[in-house]
Amino acid sequence: MTARRSCPPAPGPLEDYALQFDSLFHSLAQRYNFRTYLAGLLAPRDRA
Repeated sequence: MTARRSCPPAPGPLEDYALQFDSLFHSLAQRYNFRTYLAGLLAPRDRA
């Protein structure tokens, strides 16, 4: 079995939260996209 590649960290305190879910995802792309999703979901938005 090949070694698991590390994923770029999520911004700020989201990384600690995202690490809890790493065992559920099998590929680097899944882990990376989950971090991107979290950042987009929880980022502050401009409401006009």
